[in-house]
Amino acid sequence: TINVFLCLYLVRYLESTWFIWVSQMNHIPMDIDYDKNEDWVSTQLHATCNVNQSLFNDWFTGHLNFQIEH
Repeated sequence: TINVFLCLYLVRYLESTWFIWVSQMNHIPMDIDYDKNEDWVSTQLHATCNVNQSLFNDWFTGHLNFQIEH
């Protein structure tokens, strides 16, 4: 009852924190100059980056630290 609710809340909290960490570390770091009028693929490549490869990053992100290839 209340313990189940607290357990589910804790799991969702940890999951959402992980998801935000993994998705935002690759998508926000680059600036985009909107006046360049580049094609979609070039704009996406300039707006994302790969995160350094390590055993922890590979495991923690499920290899999503290679955002450009993903």
